[in-house]
Amino acid sequence: MVVDFLVTSPLAAVFFVFILSFAAAILSEKMKVSYTTVLIVMGIALSFLNISGGLGNISLDKNLMLGFVVPPLIFEAAMRTRYEVFKTVRKTVVALAIFGVLISALVSGLVLYLVLGLPLAIALTLGIIIAPTDPVSVVGALRRMRVPERLTTILETEAYFNDATAVILYPVAISLTFSPIQSTSLFAYTFVGGAIVGLLVSGVAELLYRQVTEPMAETTFTIVVMFGSYLLAESLQVSGLVAVAIAGLYMGNRTMRTAMSEETRTTMTKFWEVVTFMAASFAFLLIGLKADFELLVAYLPFVVVAFLAILMARALSVYPIVGFTTLLGERVPPLWRRVLTFAGLRGAVSVALALSLPQSEFKDVIVAITFGVAILSLIVQAEALQVYVKRVKL
Repeated sequence: MVVDFLVTSPLAAVFFVFILSFAAAILSEKMKVSYTTVLIVMGIALSFLNISGGLGNISLDKNLMLGFVVPPLIFEAAMRTRYEVFKTVRKTVVALAIFGVLISALVSGLVLYLVLGLPLAIALTLGIIIAPTDPVSVVGALRRMRVPERLTTILETEAYFNDATAVILYPVAISLTFSPIQSTSLFAYTFVGGAIVGLLVSGVAELLYRQVTEPMAETTFTIVVMFGSYLLAESLQVSGLVAVAIAGLYMGNRTMRTAMSEETRTTMTKFWEVVTFMAASFAFLLIGLKADFELLVAYLPFVVVAFLAILMARALSVYPIVGFTTLLGERVPPLWRRVLTFAGLRGAVSVALALSLPQSEFKDVIVAITFGVAILSLIVQAEALQVYVKRVKL
């Protein structure tokens, strides 16, 4: 009875994540390999050994990733983003987050249609799923690299805004219906509505923060601000991820500066570093554990083609968009454009969207390709990115 409880209880899963996160941090340091890579390999190894420590009972779906794992990562990254820096790259960020995802989805979808022979609707659906860069992966990779602040700001803010684009496009893809005017209006309402909710929640929170001076209470209340902005936005059918991003920007650039003491700011920073470390660890372990290796091997040629297609699609979206925003006054050096292209990592969000698809004859293909692309991106692409960044000495 005790053994069964330890294997299946939520407490066992949390304990398992803590232990493996600590072990992965040690191995990463000793082996000079990224923490992300170690966690995914650990997850795959545990899947082979049929050891899940309670994690195997957790369903890796859209609600878990977008509603529980991703918001803390977005919130923490947004709090660290200086608005004065964001203003210098905001056109590039918004263009990449919206048009970059659209271009990547269309290009990769057409390549998969022409090369793999998938039905056009299925290929475009897969293109939308693997188009957005993943905030979990991007933030995890950037923590190990010394990158200029403006470039870091572009990568991180693009990652947490473009997830909203993919999530908004996702229902359109699976419903196989598209009306340009209606879809554009819905997108604008969802995106702008999320931003308004984030501002409203943050404004109210700032007034409340002025009434409290206890650092732990203020730090704990940030959890309410984060999940409150997400839940309120989703209940109004606008983007919860955009709301969380705006709430994080407001918190880091106004509330923390005007309504908090130095002690509170320090406490809050350390608290959110721990939270994001555990959230990212949980996501990467779960990807490794949930990967069906036999299915990946069976569809390996498809995975390789899809991975190359998304790399090409990323380049075809980054260079024109950055070239255009450079003409508008936001100068992005040529070397940064190569890093932006190569830093388009895919991961937990794409996997969660694929697993949340309704059952169909093509679901196994989509899930296998998405898992394969995510694993190649998080291991091969992320490692190569770090080597490249060190070599060019940004």
